[in-house]
Amino acid sequence: MIQFATPQYLLLIFLIPFFYLFYALYRRGRKKKMEKLGELRMIEKLMPTRSRYKGWVRVTFFSLAWFFFMIGLSRPQMGARLKESERKGAEIMIALDVSNSMLAEDYSPNRLERAKLAISRLVDKLQGDRIGLIVFAGQSFVQLPITTDYVSAKIFLNSITTESVPVQGTALGEAIQTAMRSFSVQGQMGENNKAIILITDGENHEDDPVAAAKSAADEGIRVFCIGVGSPEGKPIPMDGDLLKDKDGNIVVTRLDEKVLEEVAAAGNGAYVKAGSAEFGLNPIIDQLRELQEQQFKSQVFEDFDEQYMYFFAIALIFLLLEFLVGNRRMGKNFFAVVFVMILSGSHLFAQVDRKEVRKGNRVFEKENYKEAEVEYRKALIKDSLSVAANYNLGNTLYRMDDAANAEKNYSTAADSVGRIPLEIDWKEGMVKNRNSAPADVYHNLGNSYLAQKKYSEAVQAYKEALKRNPSDMETKTNLAYAQKKLEDQQNNQNQNQDQNQNQNQQDQNQDQNQDNKNNEDNKENQDNKDNKDNKDNKENQDNKDQNKDNGQDKKDGQGAPPKITPQAAEQMLQAMQEKENQTQDKVNKEKVKALKSKQKEKNW
Repeated sequence: MIQFATPQYLLLIFLIPFFYLFYALYRRGRKKKMEKLGELRMIEKLMPTRSRYKGWVRVTFFSLAWFFFMIGLSRPQMGARLKESERKGAEIMIALDVSNSMLAEDYSPNRLERAKLAISRLVDKLQGDRIGLIVFAGQSFVQLPITTDYVSAKIFLNSITTESVPVQGTALGEAIQTAMRSFSVQGQMGENNKAIILITDGENHEDDPVAAAKSAADEGIRVFCIGVGSPEGKPIPMDGDLLKDKDGNIVVTRLDEKVLEEVAAAGNGAYVKAGSAEFGLNPIIDQLRELQEQQFKSQVFEDFDEQYMYFFAIALIFLLLEFLVGNRRMGKNFFAVVFVMILSGSHLFAQVDRKEVRKGNRVFEKENYKEAEVEYRKALIKDSLSVAANYNLGNTLYRMDDAANAEKNYSTAADSVGRIPLEIDWKEGMVKNRNSAPADVYHNLGNSYLAQKKYSEAVQAYKEALKRNPSDMETKTNLAYAQKKLEDQQNNQNQNQDQNQNQNQQDQNQDQNQDNKNNEDNKENQDNKDNKDNKDNKENQDNKDQNKDNGQDKKDGQGAPPKITPQAAEQMLQAMQEKENQTQDKVNKEKVKALKSKQKEKNW
């Protein structure tokens, strides 16, 4: 499939009809001039070697030369050029505990941050090895699939928190099993070339890590353990306070060295207790170097194959034919040839960007990213739409932990490769003649989005990559991870909204309770006032009746039934409503208490 790097030059092809129009007007003007000299037929007989069609032939040759020359200026490209690089090394999966117990401050600032710093230093010491990253607590997830991109490993590492896994606890066995499944197909084919580094405090709450480590050893995978924490234990800071259990006691998390020693022994590895100065990685690094190295192949995007030189050659042929036709003076034809050659030379000079890209690729392979960035930017000065320069500059910036600017270059490259239509074999249900280079552009664009926690954009980029290379397992893994993080992000947003609503409801209940209290006080004052008024009224009425019926006896010694005033009835209704509210609040408190009792006991 052919595409054009600078398609704007194709618009100049529409000038060809004007060449014929201008030549027709030129012939018409010359004919009028000749008619002024005399009879036209007599003048034509004086020029027997002159041809009527020779001029049209020359215009046609020139138009064809112009056509092919403009196509050449548009830089037609076919396919892509991929450069393979080979590396030798082992595969290492790092499983990092992100449970709440890793927030204990045995180290500065805490266990988790200290472990992340140690992993970053480990990555700096690796040479050619492939590395992967797993986070676990009550569950385990692949944070970074197995890769040689150490910069990506650091970016993913920086984004890890105790909220990376929604279920708290410590499931060491599941973490080991997840790591076993996460090695590449090439790595699984090798022997004694794989290792798992488990970084945790060893407080296993869930499963049997020793059995999982033994299974790993049976498959030729060594399991190393780094114990984080202290045997005497430390409390866990949480939301400005110390984490407490369901009984209100402060939780103290301790390093369980016995479990980690058993896991390391079963996994044919070694156990090291992390120290404050030296985290314990150096002894493990020495043993990792004993692993057998395996050869891995990786592809680097070089450039699309340029086809412009063929069209320039065709244009030059037609221009020479136009030069040979007719008996015009040499000066004008020579000037036209020189003019075309100058334009061709200037275009060839513009292709120096490919030399800059190749130079940048050479220093990039030597991991000299600063110099590679300079070379790629030189190439972009000459051609800002160069796919190779934008893509490789994006890779360079990505490895320099500048995901935001890498995204811009990946996006520019993706805009170019996105114009390549997909050829789909509808009968077989698959993409025909797919090229991995456009898929790699979208894959890396997704990685840059993922590093910036733009999970929605990352999902779309990975989907575009899979449209062009549906069998890419790494892209599928990253897509699943991005979708999981997007779901977690949306759940957190919904949870925050629910918390805000609950807080507003609590505020409203407090306001209502305050109003009820004020109403109760007013009611009490009103009762006192009414009682006083009723007492005064009763005394006045008794005095009246005594004065009026001084000698009359009472009937049967019993008084008349009391009458309820409207104010007293309203007060009784308010008291009943208040009692109902108190009963409802008590029921709600009991429900909350029951819900808390159902929660998991160990959340650290």
